[in-house]
Amino acid sequence: MTAYCKPSVSFTGGPLPVLLLLTAVLSACSFAPRYERPELDLPKQWRAVDMGPAPLNTDWWNRFNDPVLTALVEEALKNNQDLAESMANIESAAAKAGVGSSALAPLVEGSASAKSDSSSERQANLTSPYDVSGLARAPSTYQGALSASWELDFWGSLRNQYTMLSDILMNTVIGHEALRLSIAGQTAQGYFSLLALDMQLDTARRTLKSREESFRIYTARYKQGDITELDWQRARAEVETARAQVHTSTISVDKAEAALAVLLGRSPRDIIERGMVRGKGIASLPAPPVLPEGLPSDLLLRRPDIRAAEFSIMAYNANIGVARAQFFPSISLTGSLGTLATGVGSLFTSASGTWSYGISGSVPILDFGRKWYNLKDAEAQKKAAIAVYRKTVQSAFEDIRTALTEQREADAVVRSMKVQVESLRRSTEIARLQYDNGYTDYLTVLDSERQLFSAELQLATALQNRLNSVVSVCMALGGGWRDAGASPTLPVIDKDKLLHEATTDKTGTFE
Repeated sequence: MTAYCKPSVSFTGGPLPVLLLLTAVLSACSFAPRYERPELDLPKQWRAVDMGPAPLNTDWWNRFNDPVLTALVEEALKNNQDLAESMANIESAAAKAGVGSSALAPLVEGSASAKSDSSSERQANLTSPYDVSGLARAPSTYQGALSASWELDFWGSLRNQYTMLSDILMNTVIGHEALRLSIAGQTAQGYFSLLALDMQLDTARRTLKSREESFRIYTARYKQGDITELDWQRARAEVETARAQVHTSTISVDKAEAALAVLLGRSPRDIIERGMVRGKGIASLPAPPVLPEGLPSDLLLRRPDIRAAEFSIMAYNANIGVARAQFFPSISLTGSLGTLATGVGSLFTSASGTWSYGISGSVPILDFGRKWYNLKDAEAQKKAAIAVYRKTVQSAFEDIRTALTEQREADAVVRSMKVQVESLRRSTEIARLQYDNGYTDYLTVLDSERQLFSAELQLATALQNRLNSVVSVCMALGGGWRDAGASPTLPVIDKDKLLHEATTDKTGTFE
């Protein structure tokens, strides 16, 4: 193992400076490995497009220009219970970092006691009772003291422990940022799903109404003998097919509303009684422009899950230093200052003063491999964190590759589906006209109506997928992309400032 020492004092001679120099040098030692970011074979860029070094916009949902969507996302970010749990985890991690920081300083404690003991009058070394010798049989003693202890961090164990806890805090904070991004994305996609289901329900109701009207006409014609029972039964079946779709879509809409209400953090009463407000129809929502091709690879490294994964490596790297330091002696300075007297009135006189100071140490001799196994465990945890980091980066590139393709192709799918629906509507009109005039059979009409109904339902799904693809791109990029001339809104997390607040602010709030 290698220790890294950074002496920060100078030596001019004499035994006291030698001791101070030795203490300063040893206290600057650390057995933690020198941290280096894991190497990754990253593509420099797809094409030469400069996205700029500035942070990304995090309010990407405003691109859809739907005030209802904006309000729902803001409600979710404010009231979602997963975010509330994550915020509590930040407070817990900050408190632990504060504990690690306080361990670097001496521990000072105050104590006080009052004690009275009763002794026998017939002790072996006494020939007369206490009242004869002038001694009290039950003497009382009063004591007060201040004691201090300070573990000298020669090997960097406490400092590495604090570094580990501070990196865990940063991992938790950035993980909260990633969760916010995820909750916003889930809210937007849940809202788009609800709008798509609304469109499908409207389509099913409109189709049912049209088929019921047609069925009444077919029933009258059947009674008059103008059409066969086969055509009448087929028309009747198509009515029930549309009716079943209405009921199925109604169930799906209700489930989507309930799921979105939970995501928004609404109360149980609101989940049951409060409806979900709609804004624009899904066909009216604008599709934001496709992200320009040529994405610099370092843009993906801004994703909060990647940054959180790297802080996890750094935490486990510092933990190796903690485990290595356990192989070496621990040394502590101790001291106390107080008073001891048989009466309260004389407790604070100079004659009652007591003091002590000293140094203590312990050396590991035989633990049957406990410290060695702890070290191997710490090293294995770092290897696992590196693997998680690499997998997170790989998943990020997978996400952006598929999201960009999906965004580009989803728009083409919508255009094709719209043309298909228009053609099927016209072909259905022609088929009905030909059937009414005896130029074709009813099976042709049914086939055309079924294709139209299916295409209209699929168009709603295609519109949803196009909007979801934009959300996927924003999430894959860690919050969206920055348009030309736009100012970024993502705050840069200052680790030093955050740790200072964690160790000095006692209010427990982290906005």
